[in-house]
Amino acid sequence: LDGVENLEQALAALTAEGAAAWMFPARIRLAEAYSALGRAAEAAEVIAEARQRGGRHSAVYEPQLEIARAWQAAAEGTVGPAVRLAIGAADAAARSHQHAVEALALHTAARFGDRNVAGRLADLAARIDGALVQVQSRHAVAVASQDGPGLDTAAAEFERMGVLLSAADAAAQAASVHERRGDRRRLLESAATANRLAAACGGAGTPALRQSAQPLPLTAREREIANLVAAGLSNRQIADRLTVSVRTVEGHLYRACMKLDVTDREALADLMRGEPPQGKQR
Repeated sequence: LDGVENLEQALAALTAEGAAAWMFPARIRLAEAYSALGRAAEAAEVIAEARQRGGRHSAVYEPQLEIARAWQAAAEGTVGPAVRLAIGAADAAARSHQHAVEALALHTAARFGDRNVAGRLADLAARIDGALVQVQSRHAVAVASQDGPGLDTAAAEFERMGVLLSAADAAAQAASVHERRGDRRRLLESAATANRLAAACGGAGTPALRQSAQPLPLTAREREIANLVAAGLSNRQIADRLTVSVRTVEGHLYRACMKLDVTDREALADLMRGEPPQGKQR
């Protein structure tokens, strides 16, 4: 959310100074941020503004604008078209020899669940020097093979690099794989990691995160309270923050612990933070 506000302020300042060349990439980033937060209409408006104000100075950014369009389509819930837009962006970037942008576009498709870009992304990773593209490639391979532990590893690697939204998507995809394979322990751990990282990204709602929301079987209020417990707030502080009674908080915490198979608020906090539980498991 802070990032969105900073981008909005930057665009306002650039408008005042007439810095048209810088406004195009700023609008792209803002559209992607809106989309990641599920604010599809606002993303569409920013993309339309970028197109309207584009010109020769912005031609180099066209593949990146297509990636933003892919994110906007995903925010609307149309993942199939979003994947096609992302791959189209990769093709456009390849034609203009923007290989890092091509890799970003292919990785975007993988984050949307596409299993067919791993080989192409691996080829790029062999030619591009950089740690990020290597992790993006490994992530795409794990998506293609539906490798739950591999997706968990990718999430951890992205998090170490500070690429938190990619980390959240990888963890969410891992949770979905673990759910299909009946591995409840890994399911809960991956879902909790995805939830924690999504919260760190301002409450992001990407396709992968929406798909994995069910594996962490909490209501919206239970999830909110569990996150506040993980942040270190007491029951009284949570009650004051949410303007509810302490007894209400206690009730939600009890139900959250029952659903997640942990015995107390400390173990719940560990799980929500993605740490090994200190409390005794049920």
